[in-house]
Amino acid sequence: MTSPISAALGQHWPRLTHREREILLWAGDGMSNKEIARRLGLSPGTVKFHVHSILSKTGTRSRYALVAQMAAARSAA
Repeated sequence: MTSPISAALGQHWPRLTHREREILLWAGDGMSNKEIARRLGLSPGTVKFHVHSILSKTGTRSRYALVAQMAAARSAA
């Protein structure tokens, strides 16, 4: 089941996969790649790959700018 926040992110960034939105939500909560990897049962390298893909797809230059955009999307939800 998709959460309202994940759905809002999907509307804001429709090109993101479900896994990318999931990682973006955890990153937005301040979790490191290593923490996200542990939570999702992935390697830190896989999370890093997804974060890079998210930055590329959203046209965002940094993780911090991405989290700021995500906060704006959350408040619109």
